[in-house]
Amino acid sequence: MTHPGLGPAVTEMGPADDSPVTVALDLDHVLPRRVAWWAAEDPGRPFLAEVTGRAVSYGETWTAVRRWVAWFDELGIRAGDRVVSMLPASIDAVVLWLAAGCRGALEVPVDPALRGAFLRHVLVDAGARVCLVRPEFADLVAGSGVPHLQVVVVDREECPADAFLPAPDPQLPEPVDPACVIYTSGTTGMPKGVVISWAQMSATIGRIPRGWLSERDCVYDYHPMFHVTGRTPLLSMSDVGGRVLLRERFSASAFLDDVRAGVCTSTTAQVSLVLSTPEREDDADSPLRVVFSGGGRGVALDVEFAKRFGTHVLQSYGSTEMGFPLVLRTPPPDLEHRWVGRPRPGYEVRVVGTEGQDVPDGTVGELWVRPPSRELMLLEYLNQPEATAAATAGGWYRTGDALVRHANGHFVFVDRLRDTIRRHGENISSTAVEAVVAADPAVAECAVFAVPDAVAGQAVGLAVVPPPDGCDPAALHRRLVDQLPRHALPAYVFVVDVLPRTPTHKIRKALLAESLDPSTAWRPEAF
Repeated sequence: MTHPGLGPAVTEMGPADDSPVTVALDLDHVLPRRVAWWAAEDPGRPFLAEVTGRAVSYGETWTAVRRWVAWFDELGIRAGDRVVSMLPASIDAVVLWLAAGCRGALEVPVDPALRGAFLRHVLVDAGARVCLVRPEFADLVAGSGVPHLQVVVVDREECPADAFLPAPDPQLPEPVDPACVIYTSGTTGMPKGVVISWAQMSATIGRIPRGWLSERDCVYDYHPMFHVTGRTPLLSMSDVGGRVLLRERFSASAFLDDVRAGVCTSTTAQVSLVLSTPEREDDADSPLRVVFSGGGRGVALDVEFAKRFGTHVLQSYGSTEMGFPLVLRTPPPDLEHRWVGRPRPGYEVRVVGTEGQDVPDGTVGELWVRPPSRELMLLEYLNQPEATAAATAGGWYRTGDALVRHANGHFVFVDRLRDTIRRHGENISSTAVEAVVAADPAVAECAVFAVPDAVAGQAVGLAVVPPPDGCDPAALHRRLVDQLPRHALPAYVFVVDVLPRTPTHKIRKALLAESLDPSTAWRPEAF
């Protein structure tokens, strides 16, 4: 499917794609440098806006960056320092990032949903002396129990940097310099800080072919700044002199209204959540031309979204550590698989078995990725040299994800590798089983995880949070017999009150496996 506003039909990788490494290692595409260039070339060109109505041009953005650099000097922030931030998607958040880069400091955005040990771990691990926050997060950080951390409030209406004269043109970062630290979600342990270079950030340019975008484009960005996705629109739009519209928090009901009001032509959409809103006759009447699908639910929903909203939908595969090495421009006819595309130019990919050997097409294995330049993947895990070495040995990043390469050259995402259960040589996707179980009326929430088995290697464990009227494990299992392959049927069913989660709401399956006693589970008589 193509959209009439995209110009020449481009399906897979072709002439519209520039080499990611060429752009990434180009000094002129380091984000602070790019903004400074537009500020000099066309200072009145619109750049950033918030749905609240606040807006700044490229020139005003660069002036604000220089004010922040002067303010950082007053705060004692020096080159090499780390600066923790808790600012939602906003003009201030963008300016803070750019100013830190120009000061030679390293921004560490932190999820304000973190609590307790998770929050303390990140704040201590970051090693920052200053934390810049919105007023509503000041008490959270101050009460974290982390000593010697100065909490500085950045109000929405009046920023302390506004009182400073712009600093002289600062020294600008280079592609190989670190740009920020993004912490992983900590699904299986405490979060790790991923140090990302400006080059890796610039490599996100071209996921949407550069020929598809121009100065007339605007990206709708409601993603938090502690995720890479919240930052990537700044790169693609500064590449062409386009705009970015920022919203602090996602709202499915406000999605289309925001897009129309801001004349937004692109976004990364929470496809399933937007599709859940009531249909309107004018859904397809919007400026949206091209959308990245967010949420990883598969291309069938993407096709439905494209039809309903009259836009072209792309998929991609990526991670904080690696960026986005795979992109899907047009889905294959089989919409049941979670297609994530083909490698972008310059990226090498392997699907590797348990012994480190390449596996044939059609076989599940771990995806390994080698970028065209070392700087295009994580520089390091902060304070964890051994974890860095293990993840990047030989220049290959071990993704920890199970994928399949098909003969057509496209890749299918199967699951997180640690969420793939291997029973009698069969790989079972916990996500696929969970999707079936969750649809049962006797299930409010569920999680599928591996239970050690002396004969099979691993067995399927199922933890179920029942609805108010309860859940009969035997009756549930009988219904699943008709919906799952025999090898994927749960051998253990646990009825629990709650599922343990990380502060970012991901289920802690490792904790489930450790805490649940198999002898207390319901088990089928014959299995």
